[in-house]
Amino acid sequence: MSKTVSILVVEDDTAMRQSCAKLFRLEGYDVAEAPSAADALDKISKRGDFDIVLTDIKMPEMDGMALLKEIKSLDSRIEVILMTGYGSIKSAIEAMKHGAADYITKPFDTDELLITVSKIIQLNGLQDEVVRLRSELQDKYRFKNIVGISPSMQIVYEKIDAASKTDSAVLICGDSGTGKELVAKAIHYNGFRASKPFVPVNCAAMPKELMESELFGHKKGAFTGALRDSSGIFRAADGGTLFLDEIVEMPYGSQAKLLRALQEKRIRPVGGTEEVPADVRVIASTNQDVEEAIRKNIFREDLYYRLSVIRIELPPLRKRLDDIPLLVRHFIVKFNSVFQRRVKGISKDALEVLCCYHWPGNVREMESAIEHAFAFGNTENIDKSSLPAYIPEYVTKADKRRQPVAEAGVSTLLEAERELLVRALKAADGNKTQAAQFLGVSRPRLYKMIRRHGIDEK
Repeated sequence: MSKTVSILVVEDDTAMRQSCAKLFRLEGYDVAEAPSAADALDKISKRGDFDIVLTDIKMPEMDGMALLKEIKSLDSRIEVILMTGYGSIKSAIEAMKHGAADYITKPFDTDELLITVSKIIQLNGLQDEVVRLRSELQDKYRFKNIVGISPSMQIVYEKIDAASKTDSAVLICGDSGTGKELVAKAIHYNGFRASKPFVPVNCAAMPKELMESELFGHKKGAFTGALRDSSGIFRAADGGTLFLDEIVEMPYGSQAKLLRALQEKRIRPVGGTEEVPADVRVIASTNQDVEEAIRKNIFREDLYYRLSVIRIELPPLRKRLDDIPLLVRHFIVKFNSVFQRRVKGISKDALEVLCCYHWPGNVREMESAIEHAFAFGNTENIDKSSLPAYIPEYVTKADKRRQPVAEAGVSTLLEAERELLVRALKAADGNKTQAAQFLGVSRPRLYKMIRRHGIDEK
């Protein structure tokens, strides 16, 4: 063990006290002794580093039960074991109620005492590990790990902050690779359910015929292959957060049962007759156009309203180009740790290429590109040659297609707008989205320009 466990033995019987202290010292523990509760409290106040207190329950002036309460008020982390020759169920329950770690009855053998102490040390070790892992999770999913300073990301931060302070359902919308699950985890691990499970489910990957039994559980014999009871994902997330990724892919019939579970906070296993409570917060996400899915009767409108109490729109990377240098720096730091490298930064031409790329895979694609640069580059700075070849190739082709647009020579602003519009549409082979990107305008604005100039879209 990295730290020697310290034990304070409190016992007014000198022979018993010294015997216990000697036993613990032989096992390598750091041991102190106190003949009374008052002396014990004095030692605890002065040292402040005891892990375990072993105390007799029957002592003059202040008994072990009163000492237990005082110790817990001073430092709740100190574990207290009570020992007595007058053991009873009633006193054991009272001791546990006030925070005793264990209860041992005299006369006891040395093995029993050492096993009791050892179990407490192991339990504390597990608790410390849980605290450490939880701290790591909270650090990993703090807002600072969702990188971006663009105005659109500031709105996202505000909504994450608001969502983490409530227990309302959340719907996260955004293209693939924009970080929907990362946002869901940030909400969970910064909220009051952080100590409970975060259970992600990909609705698109789950077989449709098993959707309900996976979510709500099933009873033995409910269907072919149901050889035993299953508690289901809702029960697995009890007290915590259930993240339903790609919610629009959920079968329409299952959506009705999900809606009922959200409204009633109760679920019924497949093949069961009784409902059971389900204390679960639901966060859902989709990369589809939800309104279009509702119009096509793919997604229930009533479920949409239930899920979108808080709706968070994640912008695609192509609409937050100001964040690219920050994201590059973020991933350089990450992969320096993973690859044990000391990459200092990125060259100017490589950064320009990244800023000109259209990023259909969004942040996930950028992370992959930087990891590629680490795997194939061996210099102190990432250069253009270490990036995946398709990125600079795309940028070069796009530049060539934009060049005719930039060379338009016309006399008036209105004529210039019309000429640029025509050239952009031709360069994009009639693709409105791409033409709008060439011109730096939105699609609705592009359509207005087309109508204003009476251009035949064909």
